[in-house]
Amino acid sequence: MKKLIALLLALCMLTFVTLAAAEPVKLTENASGFDLTMELPDNATVRVETFDDVPYTFITFADATLPKIYVSVAATEEYDVSSIADLSKEDLETLFATVSADMDDPSYEMRKTDNGYDYMLVNDNSETDSAMLLLLYQGYFIQMTVWNDQYAVLGDDDITAAELLINTLTIVPVA
Repeated sequence: MKKLIALLLALCMLTFVTLAAAEPVKLTENASGFDLTMELPDNATVRVETFDDVPYTFITFADATLPKIYVSVAATEEYDVSSIADLSKEDLETLFATVSADMDDPSYEMRKTDNGYDYMLVNDNSETDSAMLLLLYQGYFIQMTVWNDQYAVLGDDDITAAELLINTLTIVPVA
């Protein structure tokens, strides 16, 4: 019993250390009606570049072996549902075909973040690899694109790094 309590205490302490290392960051994309926040680990930085009044948000890691990540928010008139989970199987297939049109060997899975947001993980299983994590929120696509230098093949660790970030995503309504 004492070992179990000690193990639980150790796990709790590790959780607090991990949370303490994460830094909350507000991502601004000029989205109408909401802001995005994510918890970034200490080895990650956010850079926003603006071209023609459009912000582009990039997340990079100090560890060069981790992937590059781009976060975007874009309005859509085609899908007026609150969540990607509200789409029919046919609409999901159409969306997948659209977002993966430039990929050589795409596949997708439906997943859910720790905060309860459903998303589509689209992965290009080819030699010029990239992946996309796509949410739909009140008429807006929230997209996280993941790739390595020279579009080298993404490994499980690369996808995991992106999913750890998206699991901290919070959509904050603004008045």
